[in-house]
Amino acid sequence: MPMLFVDLDNTISDRASSFRRWAANYLTNRYGRADNEMIEAMIIADGDGLLPKPQAAAGFAALLGLDASEQAEIIAVMRAGTLDELQPTAGITEALDAARAAGFEPFIVTNGRVPQQEAKVAKLGLADHIGGMVISEAVGVAKPDPEIFRIAARAAGHSLDDGWMIGDSAEADICGAVAAGLN
Repeated sequence: MPMLFVDLDNTISDRASSFRRWAANYLTNRYGRADNEMIEAMIIADGDGLLPKPQAAAGFAALLGLDASEQAEIIAVMRAGTLDELQPTAGITEALDAARAAGFEPFIVTNGRVPQQEAKVAKLGLADHIGGMVISEAVGVAKPDPEIFRIAARAAGHSLDDGWMIGDSAEADICGAVAAGLN
């Protein structure tokens, strides 16, 4: 059975919209309003979730005038808030089920912290739609390193032969997958 590796953030889940909703709620709750210019600045500071969280927090602090002691707090608030706002990409469970019906084994390969990524999968109700998941923090290697795809294939009990990768990041998802021998 060929593998179908799928990224979690901004592929299975709509992280970008979740972050936008969180930023609007955060600004409204903290400052009484959320203007689009500030939301866009926070999106840029977040780096689409690809930046290390301390770096993103430093960007938020600079934008919002927060002091250093508030940086750890905003990371925790952001993680909880974006999880609360998280929605699946439209049609994703149907697509995963169709892939399985076509003979592929859907398997998530994601960068991130174990508790956060597991919570996302639970919130989105994905357990019955995937064969499993490999999270970078758990295996000590992150995309685009091709080793994470090899680890995922071993975890799934499959080879990389005829496997595919679907993701939103050309660099992190696709380049790493191609280097591992995936389509």
